[in-house]
Order: sequence, then structure tokens, then C-alpha cells
Amino acid sequence: MWTFFSPGGLELILFISAIIFFCLTEEADLDLDVPMTTQYTAKAGRDVEVFIPLKGRPAPNVTWRRSDRNMAGDNRYTINSTERSTTLRIPKVTRDDCGKYVLEIENGVGEPKIITVSLRVLDSPSSCQKLIIKNVTRGKLTLSWEAPLVDGGSPVTNYIVEKKASTMKAYQVISAECPNTSYKVTGLEEDVAYFFRVSAENEFGVGDFCESTEAVRATETPGAVKNLAMLDSTKTSVTLQWTRPDHDGGSHITEYIVEKRSQDEVNWSLGATCKRCTCEVTGLRENAIMDFRVFAKNEKGRSDFSQIGPIPVIDFIILPEASLSDYPNGELAVRIGQNIHIELPFKGKPRPAISWLKDNLPLKESEKIRFRTTDNKTAVTVRGAKKENAGQYTLVLDNRVVKNYFDINVITLGPPTAPVGPIRFDEIKAQSIIISWDEPKEDGGGEITCYSVEKRETSQANWKMVCSSVVRTSFKIPNLVKGAQYQFRVRAENKYGVSEPLSSSDVIAQHQYKPPGPPGKPVAFNVTSDGMTIKWDAPGFDGGSPILGYHVEKKDRNSLLWQKVNSTIISNKEYRIIGLMEGLEYSFRVYAENNAGLSPVSEQSKHEVKPQISHLIQRSIFFNLEFCCAFPLAVPDAPGTPDATHITGDSITMCWTRPRSDGGNEIKHYILERREKKSLRWVRVSSKRPITELRHRVTRLTEGNEYEFRVMAENGAGIGPASSTSRLFKCREPTSAPSAPSVIKVGLFENRIHIQTFYL
Repeated sequence: MWTFFSPGGLELILFISAIIFFCLTEEADLDLDVPMTTQYTAKAGRDVEVFIPLKGRPAPNVTWRRSDRNMAGDNRYTINSTERSTTLRIPKVTRDDCGKYVLEIENGVGEPKIITVSLRVLDSPSSCQKLIIKNVTRGKLTLSWEAPLVDGGSPVTNYIVEKKASTMKAYQVISAECPNTSYKVTGLEEDVAYFFRVSAENEFGVGDFCESTEAVRATETPGAVKNLAMLDSTKTSVTLQWTRPDHDGGSHITEYIVEKRSQDEVNWSLGATCKRCTCEVTGLRENAIMDFRVFAKNEKGRSDFSQIGPIPVIDFIILPEASLSDYPNGELAVRIGQNIHIELPFKGKPRPAISWLKDNLPLKESEKIRFRTTDNKTAVTVRGAKKENAGQYTLVLDNRVVKNYFDINVITLGPPTAPVGPIRFDEIKAQSIIISWDEPKEDGGGEITCYSVEKRETSQANWKMVCSSVVRTSFKIPNLVKGAQYQFRVRAENKYGVSEPLSSSDVIAQHQYKPPGPPGKPVAFNVTSDGMTIKWDAPGFDGGSPILGYHVEKKDRNSLLWQKVNSTIISNKEYRIIGLMEGLEYSFRVYAENNAGLSPVSEQSKHEVKPQISHLIQRSIFFNLEFCCAFPLAVPDAPGTPDATHITGDSITMCWTRPRSDGGNEIKHYILERREKKSLRWVRVSSKRPITELRHRVTRLTEGNEYEFRVMAENGAGIGPASSTSRLFKCREPTSAPSAPSVIKVGLFENRIHIQTFYL
């Protein structure tokens, strides 16, 4: 709004309204107006349906995860998502279904949102964890374990401990009410090997059992060593490795005894003794096939043995191998700016030489690229990853026997490259332009979510956003200024950022064709008392664009202003006009319209009313006339120039003088018209009754606006010409007492005195 002051001190207020067109986007989020919960509890065997209401524009993309695993491909779960919600259905839940479910929503606007849903399943507990046998002595031992990972939605009340001899099939209960996670078992027979198992119990039932893996004797000697394996071999030696027994028999293990036997020998012989869980047996014959067994020994004696074999005494060759288990599908995704770190465990005998390649070219160490290698691992680190650091990294292991290659494909995640141009102008109009482009060559490791389109007039430096969420590779840019020169630019966007812009060449917002030529002169026919039909010819030149239709205007003989007749475009080349006043002469003109605009108006019509015979008298009538008087009838002259006698905030009282001549017929009434300043259109002043006096109060005016007036007289012959236009009068409340009349006219009419006052 701007406020100005005229020289006379009047305050003028100018209001300017603007319509802003923009593409509405909304960040993906929960719709908190809809009831929901993120805490669910259900009994085992029931179906659970998790409902999450959503909002956002464009519609959010939904991803359900559990333990960092995408649930979309799991047939156990049913996921249904719409624009306004997502539903996760879990049928017949068990204790394994309890825990946290993670929902990620994003739509390219703002940051992704994470919602965590907790499910509690009321069921018996899961199995106990890590059952260990310790403190083994004669006739007794101690069991210890860890509580179940899942308590079934109810605290564990007690544990059930059972045992069985290795030669038996059925377990027997040792204790049904053990409150702790350990239990001392007594009364065991020394020469019997036992298995043990433990289960947890809550208010919903007894959980699954956790069983011991090996049978145990309750003696004072140690248990057997575990996980016996060959570590290495040469032409004259074999290296073995194992893990300590589960129990030591109640006293410290003093040493391990390794015995050997070749295939052609019957008796076992001492191979070596050691105090650690790794031992090399030397002095063997090349190519011999050997068996080995290992005992643990404490002060009470030897344990049962663990045996391995046959093992050939040869140089043991391990093919070079690297583990890619930490890199699913052999890929590593890294955000631009972060470090690329690839670490691979390897093995091989002889020990392999290590080198790295990048896109099949040797990778050399520098300040940015670092290598690190230990006995069984090698790593490469690239600091501050850039787009060009993406590609295939290859670990080469070479031990002179064989050379193996292990590839890791590194993907750098970042904004996409700029859209592929040039920007095409598919349609150019005066108010809009349709542009199109091609997708970026690289998506930056993330799906293209949308494009943003900007514009600027070439005469200005600033860019203006047109729409920031265009989902296709074309867009119609509206609300352009006809004739202005524009430049446009487009950016691609993914969840990692926005690309560099693709700019267009300059283009002028104008139609590519011209307005049509004027139609032919309209001709009237089928004339009635209140209407007539006009027709015309099509323009000789259509401007290069099909004619959309026509518009018709009319004007009566006494009017200066043309009035549009049709409210909608006319598709034909003739039109019926009704609501005309009988006896008035009218002129018509026509103009055509195409996509470029309106044509010049046609030549206006000149309607001449031909005489019509209404009655035909079949007999002759003769008159003898002494004389004949003729009285010509004409429309009245123009009244005097109207003037204002009283002004308020919403009304003006106007007065005028009679025409000099009434045209030989009595004046029926007057027609008063008004027009606002700077307007071309005259508006007839409405009145409930015909205006028969020489004054009239014009109401429903706008305070502060300026108006001018004219008046016409009407008699039996028709409406006379309009008076001269009055000066401008401004609607406003009087600020002081009215002044005395400037002019007073006094007249004598039929023995009455008539006084008229005029304010100048």
C-alpha cells in the first residue's frame, strides 16, 4: 500500500494486490491429527497390525527395517502404504517378533524422519544363553548360564535344571525351582558322562532348553581339549592348535601331551609336550600320513584325549584368499567428503605379496592414500573422498603359486550431476513457456527425487524459484510477461543434495504467430421489434493459428461507447442479438480471436430498416380534404449541462435544464448516465421510477472516487442527444457548512414562483 498527498491536501491511498503462484511442498512427517501409538503389546499367536499416519507433499517414501534389515522382501510381513499412511501386519506373533521396528520416511523435502515402534509379545521366555560347566570335581560340578534374551513380556520366575547320562535318552529334573543363573550339581557318578540342560519359566510357561554340547564326567582330571585342528605343516613337522577344556578337574592344568602315530604303526608315541594351546611336532618323515591325539594333564592325571588325522607331512600350501564378508555384494558406499576405508582379512601360505589397484591401475601411497597391513589383514584408506575416487578397488594377493584378485566397488554418494541439456523450448506463448531436459548422466548414488526450475528476466540479475518439486523432465512455466526476454535453469536433486544448474539460452515470451485480420462487415437480417441477427465473413488472414471464435459489439445511435454483446466466444459466423429497443438504430462490429490474441475490429454495420406492410386494404377509400397540416416529430434537443447541488460520501445530487426544443412532443423522462474518472464506459444511473424532474440524487457511489455526468431527454420519437459532459465531482463528506448558492434563478409558471439554486 502506498499513500500520496495531492496539492489540495487530499490523501490518496493506492492498494496493489499480487497473486503468487508456487509449488506447494511439505516435509514428510507423522500426521499427529490422526490417533496412533508406537507401543504395541500382544499375546503369542495373535495378529498385530501397526498403523502409522503420514503427511507430506510429495507423498513420502516408506521403508520398514528390523535390525538394520529391510523388511520389504520378507514374506512373513505384509506392508501396505498409501499417500496418507503405512501399515505393517505381523501374523501370529511369537516371542521372536518382539523388539523394535524402525520406520524411515522421506520425500526429498527436508531430512528423512525415523519412527521407532516397540512390540511386546506375551509368551514363554526364549532359551537360556551360554551354558557353561565349571568347577568339575569328583561327583560334583557347577552349571552357569545367562538369562534369556527375550523374557516373553514377563519376568523370569525360576529355572529348571535337568541331566541325563550319555547312554540314556530321557532327561531327569535336578531342580524345578532354581532362582539364580547358576546351580551346583552333586551326587554324580564318577565313571558316567552326563549331559545337562536348562530352561527358563515365567507366568506364560516354560521356554526352550539350552543344552550342553559335550558329555562331562564328574572326575578330578581335566576335561578333553576342544577344537583340535592342524595349523600348519612342513616336510618334517606338523603344527596343531586347540582350545582349553571346559573344566580343569579342580586343579591347574600343568601341561598338554601330544602323541603321534603313522599309518604303518600300531602304537602311539610321544610327539611333544607344551604348556600352551599350540604345539609343533617335529622330526617327522616327509610324506608320512600321521594321526595325533592331545591330552590335558593336572595333578590328578590325564584327561580323555582328542584325536585328529590323517595328516600328510608335506609343505602345506594355502591358496591366497581374502574375506569380503564385511562388504555385501562387494560394494562400499561413502558420502562425498568422508574417508574411504577398505579392510580385508586374508590368508595364504607361503605368505602372499600384497598390492592394490584402482580401476586396474596401480594405486600408489600418498598423503591422501594410506596402506596398512598386519599378519592377517590389509587396509587402504582414501581421505576426503571426492566423486573421482569412486570406482573399483582391487586387492592383489600373490604367493608365487597363484595370484588372486578381490574387487570392492566403491560408490560415492553425493548430489547428482547437472541435467543433460540443452534445455528445449517445446511451446512458447506470450504468458507461458514449456521447457524440457534430459536426466543427469549420474544420479550421485541416490534416486533423483525431483527437479527445481528457476527463471529470470535477462534485464535482471536475480533468479526466482518457479517450482522446487518438479517430478518430470518437462515443466510449464506460467505467469510470464508478454514480450519480456527470459532465461531458465534446472537443477536435479536427490537425498544427498542438489546438482549444479543447467541454464537455457535466452527466449522471448511471445506467440509464434500473429493475431488474425479483421472479419468482414456484419450484415443484419431477420429483424424483429426487439432483436436482429447479424452475419459476417471470416478474416482473410488467420495469423498462422486457427480462429478460436468471434466477439460482437453494439452501439446505438445516441451512444459513444461500444458494448460487448456476447459473454462467451462465438464459434459461428452469425449471431442473434436480442434485448434491443424498438425504434432505435444500432451499429455492430465484430473482431476475431486466435492463440495470438484479438484481431482489429471489422467495419461497422449500417442498419437501414426497410418499410414493412402490416395491413393490405382490399378496397379503395377516398377522402376530400380542404387542406392538410403536417406536424413533423423529432427527438428532443440535448438538455443543459448537469451540475451538482449536493455531495456526500456516497451520493451526488445532479440538476440540469430542459432542452431548448422538445421535438414537437412532450418529454416523457430523462436518462442520466455517469462515468468514473479514467474510465471510457458510461453507466446508466438506476432508478426505481423514471426521472421526470430536472434533478436526481445518484446513490451507491464510492467515497473518494471522482465522477462526471451527462443527461438525455426522451419523447415519443425517441431519445435525444446527450448533453455536454459535466465536470468531475468527488464523493466526500462535507467538511464545513455549505456556502450560499452562487446563482439563483426565479421564474413564474402558472401563477407560481419557481426558484432554482446552483452551487458553483
